[in-house]
Amino acid sequence: MLNCIYLQAPNVKLEKDISDFAIFMHAFLVTIHEHHGNEEKYYFPWLEELNAEAKGTLDKNVEQHHGFAPGLQAFEDYVKALREEKAKYDGAKVRSLIDAFGTALIEHLKDEITSFEELQKLKIDWPAWTKKVQKLAVDGAETVSKPPTVGNPSPNIYDRSLKSQSP
Repeated sequence: MLNCIYLQAPNVKLEKDISDFAIFMHAFLVTIHEHHGNEEKYYFPWLEELNAEAKGTLDKNVEQHHGFAPGLQAFEDYVKALREEKAKYDGAKVRSLIDAFGTALIEHLKDEITSFEELQKLKIDWPAWTKKVQKLAVDGAETVSKPPTVGNPSPNIYDRSLKSQSP
């Protein structure tokens, strides 16, 4: 999603497209906040519960979350201002804001793969962990609100999730 945003940012010109693009950028932010928030609050602690040797092995990943958080927050603030029509759209600014956190985010996502490969060396009951993750997903699934899509930009659960996942 981030690559799409970066590549399309300078091409967005029409007011309707700007509004739709702001929704798309917001959806990216929701996804990132859900991903990292759930890791810190649930997924990583559950791994540590399943094997004490896992304790601390994912601290680097959490530190990385905090490392790119200021840049991500600046991007989020701009997207919010766009959605509230309190800012003028500027594709170059979108790219500049992404440049401030994008490289660190991409490196972090790559590093997560390595972290989980390292966890494979430990005895972890992966089916038990997966069951907990699936239960969280099913129990926490929003079944009433519509996702922020083109034609449905109104605030709903996705706005609340951004607030609840903020560091």
